[in-house]
Formats: sequence, C-alpha cells, structure tokens
Amino acid sequence: MTPLLIPVAVLSGIGLVMATMLAIGRRAFAVEVDERQEKLLEILPGANCGGCGYPGCSGYAAALIEGTAVPSACPPGGAEMAQEIGRILGVEVSAEAPKVALVACAGDNRLAPERARYLGVRNCSAAHNLAGGPKKCEHGCLGLGTCLDVCPFDAILITSTGLAQVIPERCTGCGACVSACPRGIIKMVPAKEQVHVLCVNPNKAKAVKEVCSVGCTGCKLCTKQSKRLSMNGSLAFVDSASDGEIPEPASWACPQGSIFDSRKYAMTTWLTDPTAREDHEKRAEEWKSAEKAKKAAAKKAKDAKKAAADEPSKKDDTPKGKKARDDVSEKDDEVASEVKGGEA
Repeated sequence: MTPLLIPVAVLSGIGLVMATMLAIGRRAFAVEVDERQEKLLEILPGANCGGCGYPGCSGYAAALIEGTAVPSACPPGGAEMAQEIGRILGVEVSAEAPKVALVACAGDNRLAPERARYLGVRNCSAAHNLAGGPKKCEHGCLGLGTCLDVCPFDAILITSTGLAQVIPERCTGCGACVSACPRGIIKMVPAKEQVHVLCVNPNKAKAVKEVCSVGCTGCKLCTKQSKRLSMNGSLAFVDSASDGEIPEPASWACPQGSIFDSRKYAMTTWLTDPTAREDHEKRAEEWKSAEKAKKAAAKKAKDAKKAAADEPSKKDDTPKGKKARDDVSEKDDEVASEVKGGEA
C-alpha cells in the first residue's frame, strides 16, 4: 500500500500548494467591482441591443458607474428602468416620452415600381450599393429585411407588398434598425404620435411623381391644416416638438396620400389593403367638395354685401318724395345765388 500512497500524497501536496497560490493571487490581483454595477446588471434587460450606444448591457453599466452615460439611455427598459437606475446611482431622473421606430415609406412594389430585378444577397445595403438599388425611387424602402435581421425584439416584419413595417407594441426604441437602414428611412418618433408623413424623398414634385405615386411633392397643402406640419425643403414633416392635435383634414388635403393617420387605419391595412386607400380617397373627395361649397357660399355672401354697398339709393317716386327733392333743389338754387351775390 505504501508505494500507492506516495503518489497520492505528492499529488495532494501539489494541489494544496496550487490552491494556496491561487488564493494568494486572487487577493493580490483582484479587481474591485462597484457593487452598484452588479445591481445594474441585475436589472438591465440583457438584450445587448446597443441602443444605449455602448457595447452591450455590461458596457452600459460600466459607463453609468463612470458617469459617462445617462440613466434614460436604455430604450428597452423604458421610464421605469430609468427611475430604478437613478435610485441605484442616487441621482434624480427626469421622465422622457417613449419613442418607437417608424419606416417612413409607403411606396411598395405596386406604388413605387422597380426598374430592375434584383437577384443578389437579400440585404438592403448590398442592393443599395448596386447602382442605387432595384427601385426607381432611390429613397424608398427596399424591403429586403436588413432592419428585421438586426431587431432583437422581433418588432419588424416585411409586408406581402415588399415594405418593412415596425410593430409599435413590440418596439422598445433601441434604434438598431435606424442604424442598419442604408437609406435613412427609419426614424424614431414619439410613441404617442398618430399622424406621419410616409416619405423621405427630398426631390421636386416632377421627379417624385416619376418614381412613386404616393410620394410627397411639397405642395404645402397639409401645412395649411395644422401648424404641426412643416416643410423641410420640398418635404413635409410632422413637428414633434410642437404641441396640439393634427386634424383629420391634414391627410385629406394631401393629393398624393403621403400622410398616414393611425386614428383611421391600422398601418398594416394602410400598406397592404387597397380598399383602405380607396376609402381614404373617398373621404378626401367628400371633404374637398364640402370645402369648395363653403368657399363658394362665402364668396357669394361677400359679393352680395359689396353690391349692396355700391348700389345707389333708389328714388322715392311718391308725391312726398318728389316734393322733398324739389325743396332740396330750390334750396340748392338759393345757396348758389347767395354764393354768386357774395362773389359779385
């Protein structure tokens, strides 16, 4: 038995020495971690989406401890998590309105036709870099799903008509899709916003109409319906910084149908169901007819008022009226005689 015990004892001794050395090394080279960072990692969603601008949740937690990140930078966590982060760090956090992504394009493969058939890699960046992409509109959604691939929350789908669409209920506002879109079509908008201009083509009206039947032509008619609709060159946009509700006629005033109103239609219906646009066009025509009738009635009333003011008073042909005119005439003659006498 002795020969067998010797190697066991040697190995046990080596293990003990190595364990002791590891324990000493751990103490000597230990990196102190702020306990707040560990608490932050416990509450962060762990999606590692990069929406905060840092490499994953651990990078964001470290930046929070260093003071180079703000508590409200985690879109998936929302306002509640921002408040919890503030509590851990001991800082006050102001509430910010939640935002969601929006694909600002309604020009699918029916309304914005292709100029060539693309058979390459199903990647928007690859298609865009190949002679500007297969679509006639070089600013429109290619619908190849690059934004879908980078979304960690399954909040994007590609419609049957070839457009990317964000599902607001699932979107956390991380912004990954915004960075992935090679055409800058996707933007972050307030979650409460109900009206959107679904076009980013900055070209003039003629050029827009040549490539898309629902693109914004910069006619400015919508801006006359609401102060929240403004112009950026030839492109209309909703000013999210201003307050107030955008009235329904704002979308009806648009001759191209570039304005989407979520109070009337669901996004999927608007993008894929032709009857939605038919209903919209019918409503728009009814509104325009009513507005035209109002203007005609106002003009008629104005003309009538002007005519009444310009029309001379009708003569009173009654004996009393004739006598009054004769008296005035005689008095005028007397005044004229007195004036002549005075001059003489």
